[in-house]
Amino acid sequence: MNGTLILGWIFLTLGMCCWANAFYSLFRLFRTRLLLDLPLDQKFKDFNVTKKGGYAIWQEGPLFKCAPMTFVYPQIINTDLQQLVKLSPSIGRASKNGFSRASMLMFYCELEVGNYRLDVMAGSSLNPIEEHVSQVLIKNLSIKQAPDSQYNVQIRESLTQKQRAIMFICLFAGLFLFIKGLFTVIHLGLGIAMEGSLA
Repeated sequence: MNGTLILGWIFLTLGMCCWANAFYSLFRLFRTRLLLDLPLDQKFKDFNVTKKGGYAIWQEGPLFKCAPMTFVYPQIINTDLQQLVKLSPSIGRASKNGFSRASMLMFYCELEVGNYRLDVMAGSSLNPIEEHVSQVLIKNLSIKQAPDSQYNVQIRESLTQKQRAIMFICLFAGLFLFIKGLFTVIHLGLGIAMEGSLA
């Protein structure tokens, strides 16, 4: 068998493996264990972390109402050390919707084993651009805020910063390897000229 054709199959296989890793990571972003569920009318709640790793803060509330991100800002305090935990804003704001409620990813953080408290403070969790867009939408669409009891802030297991970086690398590397491998296999296996193949 032609060595380049073998290399094409290797590229094709590696590309699919990269994609499998990336999609598994995406699955873990959306289908992870719930660690804490805090109704906004409670304002704070203590919790315990038994596994070091990446965690995410999600907002949940009724559809077609103001999102909690527009009027609250969560913070996590390590009560063992009396230190604030650094929160990293979600890029892209992953979301999932049901028939009557919606959830959106607000922040990522990395937590050590220990005791913590989640506080919900008054204020916006949006960056300036998001804040401007949200205010225009709220004003023009007459979107109202529901009672605090209908909103929740949740902490769920998630990915660490390193795992998220690997996920994005796998997405793009998988695309490159898959296309190169596929074009090479088609070119050498079927005799169809494919620009971009390894041959």
